[in-house]
Amino acid sequence: MAELAAAVTAYQRATDAFDEAVAARLDVNRTDLRCLDLLFDGPLTAGQLAAAAGLSPAATTTLIDRLERKGYLGRVRDTADRRRVLVELTDLARQRAWQMYGPLAEEGAADATRRSDAQVKLVIDFLRHGCDLTERHRKRVTEQQINRD
Repeated sequence: MAELAAAVTAYQRATDAFDEAVAARLDVNRTDLRCLDLLFDGPLTAGQLAAAAGLSPAATTTLIDRLERKGYLGRVRDTADRRRVLVELTDLARQRAWQMYGPLAEEGAADATRRSDAQVKLVIDFLRHGCDLTERHRKRVTEQQINRD
C-alpha cells in the first residue's frame, strides 16, 4: 500500500508540475488554466463556469475578460435561448492546448493500447473511485472549520 500511495503522490506531483509549466507557457495563472479546462468539453454560462470553478461571479467576470483579451475565450449567444450568453474556447485556445497536451495524450494513448482490456478497466476503475474519494474529501475540507489555536 505504501508503494501505491507513493506512486499516486508522484503522479499527482508530476501532473501538477506539468500543468504549472503549461500555464506559464500560455501566460495564464492556474485558475485560468482550470477554467480553460472546464470549457474544453463545450461552452458554459458564466454562472456555470463560476460554480464549476468555485469562483465568485465577480472573479469569474474578471477571469473571462482577462482570457478574452488573450484570445482564449469568446462570448457567444446561446442558440437555444438568445437571452443567454455562453463562454467558449477559441480556436487559438484549442490549438495552443493541443500543442501542450497533445503529445502527452498521444503518447499516453499509445501506451494504453499495449495494455490488456482487463488492465485498462482496472485503471479506469481505480481512477473513477479516486476521483469520487477526492471529491468527497474536497467537500469535507471546504466545509471544515479550522481550529486556529
